Amino acid sequence: MATRQKHRYPTESADIKHFISGEKKRNDHYLHAVIRFDRTVDVDLLRNAVQATFRAVPLLTCRFVESGEKAFWEEAGWTAREMVSLIESTDREKDVQAHLVIKPDEKAGPQLRITVVREKNADTLAFIMNHMICDGGGMKDYLYLLSQCYSVLAAGPDHPMPDMPDPALRSINQVFSGMSREQKDRIRQAQLSPYVQSERDHLPLTGDEHHPFVITHQVPAEQFDSIKDYAKRRGATVNDALFAAYVCALSEALSTDLIVLDCPVNSRAYLPKDYRPGICNLTSNIICAVPSHAGESFDEALASVKKVMDRQKGSLEPFKVYWDLEEVYRTLPLPEAKKRFPKIYSIPFNGMTNIGIIDDRILSFKGLHVRDAFISGSIKYAPYFQIAVTTFRKAMTFSTNFHGTEADREWLDRFVKRMIGYFPK
Repeated sequence: MATRQKHRYPTESADIKHFISGEKKRNDHYLHAVIRFDRTVDVDLLRNAVQATFRAVPLLTCRFVESGEKAFWEEAGWTAREMVSLIESTDREKDVQAHLVIKPDEKAGPQLRITVVREKNADTLAFIMNHMICDGGGMKDYLYLLSQCYSVLAAGPDHPMPDMPDPALRSINQVFSGMSREQKDRIRQAQLSPYVQSERDHLPLTGDEHHPFVITHQVPAEQFDSIKDYAKRRGATVNDALFAAYVCALSEALSTDLIVLDCPVNSRAYLPKDYRPGICNLTSNIICAVPSHAGESFDEALASVKKVMDRQKGSLEPFKVYWDLEEVYRTLPLPEAKKRFPKIYSIPFNGMTNIGIIDDRILSFKGLHVRDAFISGSIKYAPYFQIAVTTFRKAMTFSTNFHGTEADREWLDRFVKRMIGYFPK
């Protein structure tokens, strides 16, 4: 009897980029998210909703395979029942933390874990998704899709499933193909200036690869409006204000004259109007390099950050890295491409990613009320460090994911509180 050939899906250059980041111990290359409800979810319905999303993201059921000169995703038969688990808890936050920092095996799969943490008739969902599958924007799209599938299933069998994004639309070429020849030439000819960094750019963190943790801090909705209005009066944005506060905190912590920050940027803004990509990685990176502002005011840091960010707006230079990664990946055997990738893609030690607003009108599960939600990035290894920011009903959650000691955790807790303290009240 013939054995059915397992279906294979192509990998993209972004998949390999994130895989290498994990191999090089920059981060665990997994995304994390939390959704808090005011009551219990229907776990069977949730599993059915996850199963429905496989039409849009079949890679969730796959394993990642490196084979000779190529890599691919191979069907592995994972089901939603194996991805969604329920635990009864007497300490919700402790259990959410424990189930956020598990590192799955991308070469075995599945590529998604959802733990339903139940305490006192209220559930919290802890998500872990392989960053090779998508970026923060893609994770947000996935959570929206999952909530829509759950709501349709809760409404009954006569309701059609929502339209699904095309699983084949994962390549960064979705962005490039909509650009003019002149824009592509500008990308090809761009000359990026590397910033030489040393131990002076390292935060005073010891690191412990066996001890991952996630710390969250929240700025309330009322203060969000204050920050937004304050920045607007100075011709700046909330994003500028976020980085200005970060620069102020880093200026206190680092003995360096130049603060160099990695700033991931959602490239979906460059897609044609009404175009819907798949659940994928479509991120580029801006480098924000400003003088240290130790002992100076928030306004001075905001002016410096705004100047850099304004210069970057509309610039195609950040795409140069992704153009080169794509060209190398498409033209060279996998082993050679993997050697080249770290030379092309190199990020500063410190970074911030503003994943943006999670829209509570879209993240809506029928019969449930979402109390809070946030998405955070990968869990960094020393000396790399990142803060991820998401906004839900105007409340901003700052998520710090790190492999470190208990002393590192305490230091980072103080660091982020100090950073938040720079925001205008």
